Amino acid sequence: MKVLVLTLSFGSGHVRAAEAVADELGRQASDSKVMVVDALAECRWLFRTCYVWPYWLMLRYAPGLWDRFSTARVNQKHEGTAPVWAFRAGCPKVFSIIESFDPDLIVAAEVAACEMAAIARRLGLTRAPIMSVITDYEAEPIWAQPEVDAFAVPDESVRAELISWGASPNRISICGIPINSAFDAVHNPKAVRLRYGITDNAPLVLLMGGGMGPTRMDQVVEQLGESNTPMHILAIAGRDKRVLRKLERAKVKAPVSLQVLAWTDEVAGLMQTATLLVTKPGGLTISEAALCSLPVVFFDPIPGAEFVNARRMVDAGAAVIAQGPVETARVIVSLLQDNVSTEAMTLRSNKMARPTARRDIARLALSLLAPVKEEPRRMTA
Repeated sequence: MKVLVLTLSFGSGHVRAAEAVADELGRQASDSKVMVVDALAECRWLFRTCYVWPYWLMLRYAPGLWDRFSTARVNQKHEGTAPVWAFRAGCPKVFSIIESFDPDLIVAAEVAACEMAAIARRLGLTRAPIMSVITDYEAEPIWAQPEVDAFAVPDESVRAELISWGASPNRISICGIPINSAFDAVHNPKAVRLRYGITDNAPLVLLMGGGMGPTRMDQVVEQLGESNTPMHILAIAGRDKRVLRKLERAKVKAPVSLQVLAWTDEVAGLMQTATLLVTKPGGLTISEAALCSLPVVFFDPIPGAEFVNARRMVDAGAAVIAQGPVETARVIVSLLQDNVSTEAMTLRSNKMARPTARRDIARLALSLLAPVKEEPRRMTA
């Protein structure tokens, strides 16, 4: 059996979701061959220039324009993020892979990946069933492609959106958002703190970019550094070198300490150890925090999916939204000084968790390959 997991690297979340599903498919079907393809890594430079960069520029420099654009895309029920010819001309390698790999199943973990899988079906490049995995708490009409055989969604609100756009209710399953199996393990908080040289009991504040668009992590750090509140800040810049350089230049004063990391594979252990997570509201990050029973402060969410993601956790009583570095630092300090509120947020965060999401999604995908039982024929005289 061959499975193609198709995604686009708009931020790390879609790729991480794709990898989590791929790993679980490999576990549940050990004889399968699972391939993960990032369409952006395989696209032509002109496609990246015309399709990707306007999107990033809007997010970074004109989030209000992105809000109007994304709202119009939903309200006008756009059927695609780009014309079919643009995908065919800009991502020929993706369609070539679909045809040559000849998968028995396609899993799409991003909306344009869903479009490309549906286009491949229409063109006769594949007959494989398609399953879409939605990794935000908001969808859009483009997801509701008629070629999609099953949808794995985070919650009832996304299910209702898809139904309103014409998706068949019996094809939609509420599974949650798939996260890495590293979060299944229980990590020892004392051992994690010692690995980072933390030997006292001061709270650990985990600061991450997450999500999309601009991030002012360095300014948040500098505000906290002047707070005179005991805490250890561990800031993760990921693969954003610009953010890393800014964080490395940031200064803090005792009793605040700061450690800056680039990319790390120890996010699960750090989340299980942290007192508070400060981040942009990506769908996967929210699911990871919930599984770790971690209260969250969201800073500067951009309009659209990020803001909806944040509102889900805020409405559950597990998070707070802050705008700007000054307000973000004030909220963090307030929560660190209020154990009753943070403990209540911890309990509410845990109630949002869907620890079986990855396994449920893989089972749903494999069920599309189950042989259809034929109805017994009635014998007639």
